[in-house]
Amino acid sequence: VMEQVFLNGEYSFSSWPEHEAAIYAHYQRVLQQAKTPLIIDCGANVGFSAIWFATKFPRARIYAVEPEPNNFAILCRNVARFENVVPLQAAISDRCARASMVNVNSEPWAWGIREDVQGEINSITIPTLLRRCSEVELLVVKFDIEGSEVELFRSNVGWVEQTPLIVFELHDHLGGWRGTGHAVFANLSTHRRDYMQRGENIFSFSHSLNSGKSVDAAAPITSGRYAVRAET
Repeated sequence: VMEQVFLNGEYSFSSWPEHEAAIYAHYQRVLQQAKTPLIIDCGANVGFSAIWFATKFPRARIYAVEPEPNNFAILCRNVARFENVVPLQAAISDRCARASMVNVNSEPWAWGIREDVQGEINSITIPTLLRRCSEVELLVVKFDIEGSEVELFRSNVGWVEQTPLIVFELHDHLGGWRGTGHAVFANLSTHRRDYMQRGENIFSFSHSLNSGKSVDAAAPITSGRYAVRAET
């Protein structure tokens, strides 16, 4: 994971300078409005992605959400020197409930969840995180949640339209015919967004970042068509 983040730069969007400039311009606009840019890192693992975002956006608040206890303990140690990173031990979902951990690959980075009233962890929602502090504005939502995309996008998805950049990894390859990609794209494709790919991550840039141009960024679209451009 460290190699993917820091050596391969899988969260970097510098290969797309127009989109990179738009994100940083939006970041500055939020700060100029005396608000705090908010980054939500869902499935933060041991904190490498949160650290990457903390160095690129030092004045943003970053919620690093990780459910697995061992990963969370390492996460807390890794981000201790970053005052803008807030570790939260929880799963992310569309509703607050109880959940159990599952790991189909037996790898430390491959923990997912399933809803379970007897489960050992709590799940929280993105709207819940938005209400934790005032005067914040969403900048980035990142999720790498090992198949729980279905639960995250099942309902309570108003945050999608508010988020300039959504970065995610899909997990249909885990099997089970759960339709994780369908769950994500069915919600993201209702408004105009650009899609690019770097490594395992897909970057979804809202056209609201292009508000100075003639495109009606807020207008819903009905075709559901989208294109993904790969970056090696």
